[in-house]
Amino acid sequence: MRRAEILIALALSLGAAVLLWEALRLPIGWTGIGPGAGFFPFWLAVGVAVCALVLLVQSLRAPLTEEGRAPFIPSGAWRPLLAVFLPMAAVVALVDYLGIYIGGGIYLAGYTWLVGRHRWHTILPVSVLVPLVLFLVFERWFLLPLPKGIILEYLLYGR
Repeated sequence: MRRAEILIALALSLGAAVLLWEALRLPIGWTGIGPGAGFFPFWLAVGVAVCALVLLVQSLRAPLTEEGRAPFIPSGAWRPLLAVFLPMAAVVALVDYLGIYIGGGIYLAGYTWLVGRHRWHTILPVSVLVPLVLFLVFERWFLLPLPKGIILEYLLYGR
């Protein structure tokens, strides 16, 4: 467990360094219209770097106990981990066809049914309303188009 925490802290530090590098290529100060394009990524990277440093210090200072020697993922935990990860990887692989909204709805339906063991009267509203709300927020409110996939493009625009 301790080794995994140290590796995660180092990976977070590397990710924060890359994000900081990229954020500093943009203006991070205040501009005539508000914060610069790099302002939020910069402070997000600083926050991640601080959290990574805290995790690294805690991991290195913690006494090495039997719990610290335990594997990060116990042998029986692989099955539920893969039950969440593999469908997510499939949705990401099919994002060109399904898009974010339909893929997310299918993933939510499968997750709440297989992992959450919920009934269909809960699954259907959640798997339809969450992507619908996300569509309205991103596409209409923020005017930020996300990948819709071939299916939704055809349904929305007939192309």
